[in-house]
Amino acid sequence: MEFRLLGPVCVIGGGEPLELGPHQQRSVLALCLLAAPRPVSPGRLIDAIWEDGPPPGALNTVQAYVSKLRRVFEPGRPRAVPPTILVSRPGGYALEVPAHTVDLGRARSRAAEGARLLARGDLPAAGRELRGALAEWRGDPLSGFEDDPWARDEIAHLGEMRLTLVEDAAEADLGLGLGAALAPELTRLVAAAPLRERTRRLAAHALYQAGRQADALAMLAEGRRLLVDELGLDPDPPSQAMERAILAQDPALTPRTTATVRAASPAPATSPLLGRERESALLAEAVSDPGHRVVLVAGEPGIGKTSLAEQAARTAGAAGRAVAFGRCWDGSGAPPFWPWAQAVRELTGRDGELAQLAGAARGVTLYEAVARLLNEHDRPLVVLDDLQWADPSSLGLLSFLATTRSCPGLTVVATYRDTEAAQALARPLAELMRLPHVRRVTLRGLREDAIAEYLGRAGADPALAGEMARLTDGNPFFLGEVVRLDDGAPAPEAVSDVVMGRIGALPEHTGVVLTAAALLGREAGLEVLLDVLADRVDVPREHVLDVLDAAVQARLLAESPGPPVAYRFVHDIVRDVLRAGLAPMRRRRLHARVAAVLERRGDATPAEIAHHAREGVVLAGMAAEAVRYSRRAAAHAMGQFAYEDAAEHLEHAVRLTRRLPVDDPRLRCDLLLELAEAQAVAGMSTAVRVTLDEAAEIAERLGDADRLARAALGLSDLIYWLTYEEWSGLGGFTARLERVLDAAPAGSSWAPQLRAALAVAGYYGRGHGESGALAARAVREAREAGDGRALLRALVAQEIVSRGDGDPPARQALIDEIVELGAGTGDLPYEWLGREADCIARLWRGDFDGAEAVLAWLRQTARRLRQPAMLGLAAWQTAVTAYLRGRFDEALAAAGESALAHPEGALGRGDPDARARLFEALVLRLRGRPADALDLAVRTLAERPDDLSWRLVRCLALLDLGSLDLARDTGEVRATLAELAADGFAAVRHDLFYRFVLDALSELCLATGDAAASRALRDRLEGKEGVIGWSLAELCLGRLALALGDHASAGRHLREALDFARRTGAVVYEAPARALLAGITGDAAPDEAAGARSGADRPM
Repeated sequence: MEFRLLGPVCVIGGGEPLELGPHQQRSVLALCLLAAPRPVSPGRLIDAIWEDGPPPGALNTVQAYVSKLRRVFEPGRPRAVPPTILVSRPGGYALEVPAHTVDLGRARSRAAEGARLLARGDLPAAGRELRGALAEWRGDPLSGFEDDPWARDEIAHLGEMRLTLVEDAAEADLGLGLGAALAPELTRLVAAAPLRERTRRLAAHALYQAGRQADALAMLAEGRRLLVDELGLDPDPPSQAMERAILAQDPALTPRTTATVRAASPAPATSPLLGRERESALLAEAVSDPGHRVVLVAGEPGIGKTSLAEQAARTAGAAGRAVAFGRCWDGSGAPPFWPWAQAVRELTGRDGELAQLAGAARGVTLYEAVARLLNEHDRPLVVLDDLQWADPSSLGLLSFLATTRSCPGLTVVATYRDTEAAQALARPLAELMRLPHVRRVTLRGLREDAIAEYLGRAGADPALAGEMARLTDGNPFFLGEVVRLDDGAPAPEAVSDVVMGRIGALPEHTGVVLTAAALLGREAGLEVLLDVLADRVDVPREHVLDVLDAAVQARLLAESPGPPVAYRFVHDIVRDVLRAGLAPMRRRRLHARVAAVLERRGDATPAEIAHHAREGVVLAGMAAEAVRYSRRAAAHAMGQFAYEDAAEHLEHAVRLTRRLPVDDPRLRCDLLLELAEAQAVAGMSTAVRVTLDEAAEIAERLGDADRLARAALGLSDLIYWLTYEEWSGLGGFTARLERVLDAAPAGSSWAPQLRAALAVAGYYGRGHGESGALAARAVREAREAGDGRALLRALVAQEIVSRGDGDPPARQALIDEIVELGAGTGDLPYEWLGREADCIARLWRGDFDGAEAVLAWLRQTARRLRQPAMLGLAAWQTAVTAYLRGRFDEALAAAGESALAHPEGALGRGDPDARARLFEALVLRLRGRPADALDLAVRTLAERPDDLSWRLVRCLALLDLGSLDLARDTGEVRATLAELAADGFAAVRHDLFYRFVLDALSELCLATGDAAASRALRDRLEGKEGVIGWSLAELCLGRLALALGDHASAGRHLREALDFARRTGAVVYEAPARALLAGITGDAAPDEAAGARSGADRPM
């Protein structure tokens, strides 16, 4: 297990966060972690948890918390066996865990080593250790405990520790002359702590190294002024010495030495690759580091990516690490998870598909099963070669392992061609590069001096280095091939000349054999190759074997470890040249031959056969076979939970229907429906709409009611019910549902599902009463028909449209039935949806701890199901909950995660960062930075001028600034409010921002005193209670009552709001409610009066 304090307090077990219970129970854990391995007395725990005095039975409560934590850490421990992790010791309770399993322990250890190395003068090594210590911080330490009195000193101490680490790391880097890169961050730190002299001194040094001598002196002068004016002190001697050195332009301030990187463990008996010394050192450091690392190695073909990765693997192997390789498949026939399956086979020594190898009982746990398997090996290194050809599922698994860090000791080295990286690779690469533990190394051509050295080693004339550099552009593969030419051969103008020249020197028909092998893929099995060439009477079996031996001797091929016997190309450039030289018709015929051979043999994957069948379509009659193979490959991919791969196969199949000898609209419609299903679970929301539109049009032309109903219901499937605002503005879709329902015969089995979909799809366009009636009828019809699936769909629809009807008990009954039916039938997605509704209901009534417990289940299950809409919505609810409880950094991170998880969905479509930016704007207000919030609103409104949420953010920021700058008028605020109130706030829709808007509007009503708007909004909120989205109904009603001069009602609502906030820990409500309530009685404190309008406490 891994214990974490430097961010949200959590414990990771089996690659997943463990459920640690309520806030007070987590406090017990945090206090024990901070003291570990020393014991913490029960008295200390009681004093910390109950600052105002312990309640009766406090000791029993603490003992219960300890007992529950022990069950979390050691779930299978018999009662008679003493605990081994959270143990009882003289003096209290102690956590007996190795220091390296606690992030604070690792940080302290690396900080101490870094300080020792810094004192010794080993600056590169010191910098690595110190940055490694800093990497343990995942946010504000003890996040979630900021308001607990016991935590304040600890948080301050950990903050001081981190700042000291930053300063030590900066000192090491400045000693290496890296000040230009440090200057911005150090300048920001000076602004945050202007009286901290060491930070200011380091910032001045960095500015000087960046060539900004005047700025450096100004930085020190400002520090002197602050010290004299505020404390009556002169700067310390080191700061005075720094000022003198800058004035004298002391050469010691700008060291000329360059940093060298030393391996952290003994290097194997191999020297760095020629001309790649810096890159070799960087990879050696990465594979020697005990932490989680991902290194991406980019470059053109032949540049040395694989050689560099293999050298890193040798270094890791010599250090005792488990090493495994996975090479991506070139072409669209890649089986799902192909490179990972190879790596896992190498680690386990077993054959099979990835789910079987990883021990996943069900496919939904595949990612986690792979993580558990990797964790069974000591600091494994996985090399993924040619990532530009990776299938989408493999990229998804890489992203999962990198972002969740569920394998703390894993290092991944992945190579890819940056000259042909596909669009599918662009997004995963962008996500990876945002992570602090991911590095990219880009290889370019060798320099002329390295080429000269290479020529000398090869026995050639080093004086030819310039000519060779022109000819090969420093590409090591090209260079080697040119050097191997006979002395009298003319210099080639292209690498294809080199390759074909090598092949021409080998036995007859070498080109035929190697071309067939090239079409089979990166590796060609001997038996398959012989079968493919069996129709060539001029190339007998024995001759094929002779050719293969000669190609191995010429280092064009290498024999792969068997059995079975197989051959792989030493370099992909050879294979590329061979395939490019094939005439189009010859290529298609050869692909068709390969497909037929693989089908007959029966040992190839469906994806491999489908690829060759598609590429081998010559005549119209062959297209039907290619469609069949593609459909079969898609079904296999769906079974492997490789949804993106399935969608790709079905897209090919749909395109192939246009090449059929006879048009078959029913087949095309069925393929489109299957494609829509794969796209939906893969999170490809935009593509689903296009696909289903075409399927519905075909079904309508055919008059096929069954297919039309399936197309109409496709967009209303569960994946979209998760974020029902997806359907906003889909008028055409709603009209189609109505037409299909009207045309359905009496007693149609589709009617309840169509009616349920129509209730949700029309949620914005019709009254809630009408939507509710539709959903209720759907439930009734499904019950009468005894159709369990239709009943689940109808219950979910009824729950969604009832979220604003003011009948919480009835809605809770719906939720309970959905969860019970989903769990009872094993329908995990529907159970998930029911529990998501339960999470919202708990927030609504103020059961925040219960909501967070449900939310933990939602996030864990969403990761297992790997459905983007679920992942996005679970992260979104995490963001809202963290925001309400004042954990703002966590809220910002979760909001960004939500958009990235489902970038095409309602939570991020069109602008994946828009949602996270709204949280950022609100947090900027709470942190007293309204000008920054206004700037963010202005920039966003330039792209989204009609976005109601951002118009309100702009108004709130203008109000905040109005108290600071009298030149700003509230005219724009009043005009916006009057515009929205004119029709009773009809523009305020029930989307995921709905309840934030209510909170903002009530604040604007109070600030402007607009009575008409206040009455309209009050009428909309009357009868509501508890949390509504991000708002507290009682707080909103209290503001509106104040705006209308009804102080008695305002006092009642605000007291209820304050009681709710204190009872639930909703810190964003407590300060404004307290300040407004105090303002009514006339004893508001100055800071509370300011908080009354801003609408939130500042718990940071």
